[in-house]
Amino acid sequence: MTGTRFYTLLTALLMAGYCAGAQSADELIARNIEAMGGDEKLKGIKSQYAEGNMEVQGQTIPIKRWVKQGEAMRLEFTVNGASNVQVVTRNAGWSLMPVMQQTTPQDMNPEMLKLMKTQLDLRGELYDYKSKGKKIEVQGKDTVNGSPAYKLKITAADGTSGIAYLDAKTYLLVKATNHMSVQGQEVDLVTLLSDYKKTPEGLAYPGVTEQDPGGVKINILKIETNQPVADSLFAKPNP
Repeated sequence: MTGTRFYTLLTALLMAGYCAGAQSADELIARNIEAMGGDEKLKGIKSQYAEGNMEVQGQTIPIKRWVKQGEAMRLEFTVNGASNVQVVTRNAGWSLMPVMQQTTPQDMNPEMLKLMKTQLDLRGELYDYKSKGKKIEVQGKDTVNGSPAYKLKITAADGTSGIAYLDAKTYLLVKATNHMSVQGQEVDLVTLLSDYKKTPEGLAYPGVTEQDPGGVKINILKIETNQPVADSLFAKPNP
């Protein structure tokens, strides 16, 4: 090997090491946190109220959602004039869904409860991930909707894993894939996030979320942060 070739190879190896370091999981997550509004603003989120609609099977359904950070979430949507409700707390969940022929409040099954409890964290699963017992590793780059994105593998404390994709320019989450069991069936859930907007406080949120299977599209039209949320919203009514 000539001196010139050796120098070129050495330079390439050093640059590869530098690039790998510059694209570490922690650095990518730090940029994502900054893009979402910054550590202090995310840490300051105590509650959130959102309004919008859900497009599914040719219908546009109004939705409302209340979340108390880390404590409880209530989702309401109206179908054919009837109000449907799903509530999740840290310890339990229930639903009242006339659209599914439920006429009295029903306890949520464990699989659905586990799936929906992720919505209690308004700061996102990347924020402070180590304290949640998660591990994250960079798996290179991919393409999401024609744009390059960093691919992060997230492994939860219980061993389940998923993939998060951060846009290579904005560092915002644009796609997530998770393999899970729903009602006894193994499902690969794909979520696409787009049309990011900012609240008056400077917190970023996706205006559009799409999920498959199911072909569900959620459009968020209004968000309020840190407004009072009554605990009574999450209480299970008597049958």
